[in-house]
Amino acid sequence: MTKKILIVEDEPLIGLMLAENVRELGCVVTGVVTSGEAAIRAVQRDQPDGILMDISLNGVLDGVETARVIKAREDIPILFFTGYQDFSLHQRAHGVQPVGIVDKLDSTEAIKEAISSFLR
Repeated sequence: MTKKILIVEDEPLIGLMLAENVRELGCVVTGVVTSGEAAIRAVQRDQPDGILMDISLNGVLDGVETARVIKAREDIPILFFTGYQDFSLHQRAHGVQPVGIVDKLDSTEAIKEAISSFLR
């Protein structure tokens, strides 16, 4: 069964790159959205099997708060992406029990490997 993945990323080019990586791994991208509010609506519309989520997002909700809202309603695995190395931000992110946190600045191969591990 093909997995459905939602991508939540406030930088459109990175969102497109992640979507391409997910498709190359044989999964379906249910959407690429740029805000927490849009992510919550997207989950309600077409529940994904997993979410790739940026920690910092446009809008009222950041990625951690968005994940908290989604996980309160649905048990969907979330893999966080971030370009920040802020300890308190990582502590907050770990509080919603993601499957992992990936540094956006890693190599493309490292990011693909993280996504691949997430999808298994």
